[in-house]
Amino acid sequence: LFTCGGGLLVPLLPLVEEKFAIPSTESVGGGGTDGLSAPPMPTMLWSHKLRGFREGFAPGYVRRDNPLDGSLGRYVLGKLDFDVKRVLYSGKTAVQNVNIYEVLEPHTRDVTSYYRSLDGSADTYEARHGELFGPDKIMFLDGIIQSTLYGDAPYSESIVHPAMLSHPDPRRVAIIGGGEGATLREVLKHRTVEEAVVLEIDEELVDICREHMPEWSDCSDVEGSDADSCFDDARARLVFTDAFRWFVDNASPGGSGERFDVIIMDSLAPGRSALVESGLYDETSFVESLHSSLTPDGVFAVQNGRAKAASDPPERVGRDVHTSRMMDALGAAGFGSLHTYDEGHSKFHMPWEYLVAMKDAASRR
Repeated sequence: LFTCGGGLLVPLLPLVEEKFAIPSTESVGGGGTDGLSAPPMPTMLWSHKLRGFREGFAPGYVRRDNPLDGSLGRYVLGKLDFDVKRVLYSGKTAVQNVNIYEVLEPHTRDVTSYYRSLDGSADTYEARHGELFGPDKIMFLDGIIQSTLYGDAPYSESIVHPAMLSHPDPRRVAIIGGGEGATLREVLKHRTVEEAVVLEIDEELVDICREHMPEWSDCSDVEGSDADSCFDDARARLVFTDAFRWFVDNASPGGSGERFDVIIMDSLAPGRSALVESGLYDETSFVESLHSSLTPDGVFAVQNGRAKAASDPPERVGRDVHTSRMMDALGAAGFGSLHTYDEGHSKFHMPWEYLVAMKDAASRR
């Protein structure tokens, strides 16, 4: 199928599957002679690509404004080798485009084992341990990959625990972004935490994640939590606001003057968001407000995007100049010790970098 206009073809996939995915005779009424249930319908493989010339040719076209022209199109829609590729949610909130896909990668998961795991009536290893054979979930915000089910734990643990463990007694924590709830989940694992404030600009995103990505905010097995969902934990407070403006107002004369032991910024990487870039280094008031909103031995943590390779040029002259600019801004605001570190299991198709800034250099001990 193709279109010469701006209409979307992906929403037509359910109709295509309904009209063309005809089950074989062997699939109707159950499984084959081996006693294992066959998939009730054929597996549909599909790929979606954009036609024509855009960036550099179409006047006013900005690639980052088209979610189909980013990571969503490159890593999910444009690939044909997923044995399972389903749309769990595709829509637009008042703030951003949100896409959540379920995919089964053939080099890490076997589709036959997956279908066996769905058969609750069969006494097979797959059926007893379905969590080992299910597809991955991937969430994209404005076309940029934000989180994955199988990479959630490595990412969330990496951005939270180094900062939390660097503080001797973290009681109050602020989370900038983190609408899917995973960062909050990791914060609540620390018994010293008395309050975790989530500052999320997109209230609709939280509701979407509650429905389609409940694994991210699952606190049912977190010791000390009093709720199944981390969002409902008594220690959690959700504030739907622009976190940049909130911190500036909080630190200004006449503001609420709230202080935190740890502030974790779980939003888009600075190099991939103009808003985050502006807030971190063009608007010094925000970085200064972060410093003012921390207790004397407070710690600030932020994801920093793609990790640097040995062949990359120095940060100050290469495409990762945002890292250098951010560290300069944090140092100018008064942070005493800055550290970067990498993690390679977040399922972002490349290692990821994080930064921890300590208000007092003594915290590094």
